[in-house]
Amino acid sequence: MTTVLPDVSGLPADPALITLIYHHEHPVVPDDFEETREVWTVHARIDADSLAAEAQAYCDVDRDALEEFKDVPVGRMSFVRVRMFGPDHPWHAMDEYTGDLAHIGLAVLDRDSGEWAPEFEEALANPVGDLLVMDRVVLEPAWRGFGLGPVLAGTAIRRLSDGCVASVCQPAPADGRKLSKTGRREAEVKLAETWSRIGFIPFRNDTYFLDCHLKRTQDLLAERQSDLEALSHAWRTHPHA
Repeated sequence: MTTVLPDVSGLPADPALITLIYHHEHPVVPDDFEETREVWTVHARIDADSLAAEAQAYCDVDRDALEEFKDVPVGRMSFVRVRMFGPDHPWHAMDEYTGDLAHIGLAVLDRDSGEWAPEFEEALANPVGDLLVMDRVVLEPAWRGFGLGPVLAGTAIRRLSDGCVASVCQPAPADGRKLSKTGRREAEVKLAETWSRIGFIPFRNDTYFLDCHLKRTQDLLAERQSDLEALSHAWRTHPHA
């Protein structure tokens, strides 16, 4: 299927230079739910050194100009890994974190036993492993509208989902914008369509899941990576002022 590329004239920089930086910290002596709930923050950015090297490759840049390059923030994501075989009740660990995670937990877990809800277990290719919640994905305003969300999120999921049966999310605006009820619903529909491009499908209670064991999941991520490569090529061949 041919992907129609957006207008690349507004791209701040070559998207192929984006790097993902993963951050997770925890106390040596586990605190409440630390053994069951693992929180990751992922920053997407382009390093100043990468920008400087790119500039040198295409034009003559003096040393003083190279020192003016700064890191370019692209976006940030947060994920929560819920360990199904940890010492704590998984839904309690989710409920103690945020209401959003509790809502997702009620969709995919049996609240009493802490095991998979029967309908969710039946929907999974291999229901043995942990759960990865895609909690937040927020792009900087300058980077929106270029289809980068799915490839960034999908790449992060691939890195963080080893040993997980699925990644789950609740498509909803996460950038703090105040929206009307209608505007919020439109945003939710658009986000659901966005995340479907890496394999998320609806389950129940506005919760969507991506089965980590399906080949289709890997195939869709490969397609999104090809989209990013095409976007990068279009940016590099586009005349810049």
